[in-house]
Amino acid sequence: MQQNCPKCNYPITHPFGLMITDGECSGCVTHKEKDSIDWARKRESLSLELLKFKKKGQKYDCVVPVVGDAEDYFTLSKVLELGLSPLVVCVNDYFKNDIGWKNLHQLITYFDVDSFTFNPDIRVYKELVRTSLRKFDHIMLPFLQLHTSFPVHVAHERNIPLIIWGQNQSVEQVGKFSHNDVAQMSKWYRKEHDLFNVDTDKLIGNGAQVDLRHLNYYQYPNISALDRRGVKGLYLSNYYRWDPIAQNNSVVSFGFQPQSNNSSFDIYERAGSSVYYQLHDLLKYKRVGYRKVTDHVAREIRHGRLTTEIGHKLINHYTKSKVNIKPFFDWLDVSDSGYEWFKLHRLAGLDHLICESETNEKIDIGEPLKKFIGKGLDAQSNFVIFGKGI
Repeated sequence: MQQNCPKCNYPITHPFGLMITDGECSGCVTHKEKDSIDWARKRESLSLELLKFKKKGQKYDCVVPVVGDAEDYFTLSKVLELGLSPLVVCVNDYFKNDIGWKNLHQLITYFDVDSFTFNPDIRVYKELVRTSLRKFDHIMLPFLQLHTSFPVHVAHERNIPLIIWGQNQSVEQVGKFSHNDVAQMSKWYRKEHDLFNVDTDKLIGNGAQVDLRHLNYYQYPNISALDRRGVKGLYLSNYYRWDPIAQNNSVVSFGFQPQSNNSSFDIYERAGSSVYYQLHDLLKYKRVGYRKVTDHVAREIRHGRLTTEIGHKLINHYTKSKVNIKPFFDWLDVSDSGYEWFKLHRLAGLDHLICESETNEKIDIGEPLKKFIGKGLDAQSNFVIFGKGI
């Protein structure tokens, strides 16, 4: 069986599931829908759908969950163009660097929207990160659980009928659904795709010093209660021709700051994170056999800005890039001997990708893509922890 899509280079080890037939994968097949869909009609159907959620005298029409990266700028701009009054909600993942905090604050300042940031109990949060790392080789699961559940709690508690997300990753990456299915956010979708089937109950017990009563916001609200309130979650990528690199490049005009990284040519996605292209990327390589750049290459081949051959060269180049993971272990309060043990026993075979000082080596990405990639900034301070007097 073909192990990689011969067109976009995506491997069948993708955690969402990928099918390869007749020389292309399910993600490439679904991507072709973008060229046949009447997107103007799609937006008309969205406008009609939104009428169901606008209520007279209601302060907020929707909740918009954000992390502060470029996609959030684009999503929020479209929400406002649609005439909605949003409440912007951010969960502090405690991984932001100085660029991340600047981008989040610029987002709410530029668009002048009501917002708040939820700062989870850092003791509980770190314990969940430790457990997630130990059991699943994943450091982002506690944040993903909060990011995909806390805004839903807010919508329910404040009686806000709608949650608007940006892209539906399972459609955009592997074509698990058609754009015409108009898949919505749900408890099942969250667990299956956002959490990779690892819900909160799997992060407690077995050594984790956390009580279930501390994890209410990590868990999805009661489905029956949400149904009674009529709360729904919509993905804008079902209604707009989603093109991340072009969209993300455009929001620089709103004051968004891209960040250079050592693991991909994409300077927009998760700009402002101290871990996304460092340990998180390395652990992804360990779990599924490829790094984040493969996602970016597949996307750009489908959009026609990379050839399969150049894409393959980019994957080879960035898969070999070295990253500095020590700052994360310092943040997690791991001793030097514990850090060395982890490298020796849990990252065996990947030690050649670990360094103390990253160097961002340039590689030709070709003219069609180059015009969308400007100069990314370098972070001056990582793990800028703020909130709750910390």
